[in-house]
Formats: sequence, structure tokens, C-alpha cells
Amino acid sequence: MKILHYIPDDNSMITKYVNMLVGSMGLEAENVIVTDEAVAKEKLQTTPFHLIHIHGCWHHAAARIFSIAKKRGIRMVLSPYGQLEPWVMNENYWKDKLPKKLLYQKSLVEQAYVLIIQGKMEEECIRNLGWNPRTEIIRNPIITNSITFTEMAQKTYYVYRKVLDSNTIELMKPQTRVLLRCFIKAGITNDSRWVTEDLTELTDREQWRYLQCYAHQENITNIVMRGAHILNYQVPDIDVYKIPCFLPYQDATPKSIQESIGMQYASEKDRLVATFKQVRKLIQQHQLTIGHLCEIDKELREHDVEEDHLCEALKDEKLYATACRTMQLLTDYTGFDEGFMPMPPLNDKITKKIHQQIYNHLKI
Repeated sequence: MKILHYIPDDNSMITKYVNMLVGSMGLEAENVIVTDEAVAKEKLQTTPFHLIHIHGCWHHAAARIFSIAKKRGIRMVLSPYGQLEPWVMNENYWKDKLPKKLLYQKSLVEQAYVLIIQGKMEEECIRNLGWNPRTEIIRNPIITNSITFTEMAQKTYYVYRKVLDSNTIELMKPQTRVLLRCFIKAGITNDSRWVTEDLTELTDREQWRYLQCYAHQENITNIVMRGAHILNYQVPDIDVYKIPCFLPYQDATPKSIQESIGMQYASEKDRLVATFKQVRKLIQQHQLTIGHLCEIDKELREHDVEEDHLCEALKDEKLYATACRTMQLLTDYTGFDEGFMPMPPLNDKITKKIHQQIYNHLKI
């Protein structure tokens, strides 16, 4: 894990804190401290950092630096050091703080994956401010004896880890995503012969962690792990059930399609019509997930239906286009085979928008 620490202000207390943080973290992370804007930009362009940790507020240079980090997919942690508390913000508010807030500071706080704050009072101020609900309290050993520098460094590292264990599909390499789809297909079919892609070894433990975290957060762990076993992959033993992560504000474990529509149907055709009706509802609510697609894939592989009758019923319910788009999504996410499709796939602008919904399902 590589962390770039940016200190935009000549603040002796913050500088001492960051130096002690880096010195106490040991080999768990590779830390680089920068105080110059030009140097920070150069390092971001040339070094593959995992995170940028910005220390302090009210400096436009921090916003400019983060804009570069964001383009390179680097997530941000922000430590305000009490500089967002009311008595600080009210100081020279109209001429200084308000313009800075509107220009960059509010946006910078909103885009932080998490704010590391140093006490309950600061937490309450941040909550009242309403710019970002994700906070982690880590006390400052410079000003309190209730925590040691080693404990502070460990807790900070755990926050970094939590950030990187969130919405991990963004952090997966293309070959890891391909492997994920192959695991899903093998896990659903229970047969390696359905997987025709040229598989590659995955030796990067961090990529394994991202893959397993994503499978857990999308409730498809059993399918993915079964598929990995069928394809003879040695999966690192990572207890994802004990790995914390940040989830979207409204996130709740989505109901399966079966839970939503029930089991009592006169025919498989009626059941599939109800399934695609639920898919349309999930799309409209931006709640369709890869777990739902796995359900549909399994359903279509295991049950026969008169295709012409199904298509006519879907057209009567104005669900045919939704079903065609679902076929495309199944192809892309679960490796669904054309021979099982009761209707042709449709890859149009709406399908691409649904792709983004699924991809961003866990996005902060």
C-alpha cells in the first residue's frame, strides 16, 4: 500500500503529527510526505499511489492536487484537524472562508472517502456541517495521553485498508474482472467446460482481496468460490466477513428476485414474466445487481420454456426490450451463453446506462 501525504500548510503541529504517523506505521505501508504542490503533482504522475491523505483545509493547492489524483483513480482521505469547526469557519467568513468553501473546500470534503477526525466534538461539528457522513475518530497522541503513536498509526492504517476494501471493482485490473466472470460462470454451471476463455494466474494477493471483497459485498461469494474451485484456482484464505468497508448511504442488502416475486406460478412462462417485471423495477430504482443477474442466469439454464410464448407475453407486458437488455447484461457479467437465450441480446444506450448502474452499485 502506497500513501502520499500532502501537507499544504507550514503547520508545525500537523507536520509533527504526520512524521510520527509515518514513523510509527512501520512496513505496513509505504508513506511519502510532500509539502510542495509541484512535487506532489509530479509524484502523482509518476508513482502508482493507492491513496492520497490530505492534511488540513482551506488551501486551493490541495484541491488542485486531488483533481490529478482523482483522474488517476486514487482515493482521498482528509484530516481537517479541527479546521472545519464553526469558530474557525466564522473567522473572516465573508472575505475568506465563504469564497473558499464555494470554490473548492466543500467539494473536497464531499469527495473524501473518509474524514479522520480527532474527537467527539469535531465529529459533531462535521455531522452538523453535513458535507460528508463518513468519519473515523483517531485521537491525537500529541495532545492526549489516551492513545499512543503506535495505536494511532495502527488505527490510521485500518482506515486506509477500509477505504481500499470498499467498492473494489473500481480497483480490479481488467484480467481480474475477466477472472471474476469466469468464476461466476463456472460456479453457476458447476462445469469448467463452459468456460472457454484463456485463464491467467492471479498472483497478486491484493487483487485476490479485491475480488473476494466484491463477491462478499454483492452476496455472490458462494458462486464465486465454487467457480474458483472448479477451475482449480488456489484462493488465498481471506476472511472477508471480518473486513469492514464503506457502503453508499442508502445501501441495504437487496432482496433476491425470488424473495420479491415468490414461488407460486402456474407456469415457467408466468414466472419469467414476473422475473423480468421485477428486473424492470430494479432498473428503475437503480438497484439491479450482479447477484440478481446470477439468479436469472441460473433460472434460464435450469428451466425450459416455450420461447415464442414467452416473447409474446413479454411484448404484451411491454417487457420485451427489458428482457433483451438483460440478455446482454448476462453475457457481460455472468458469461451467459447464446444458446440459452429466449430472445436476442440488445446492447443500446439504455443497456450501457444499466451497466453503469451495476458497476456503480457500491460506489460512494
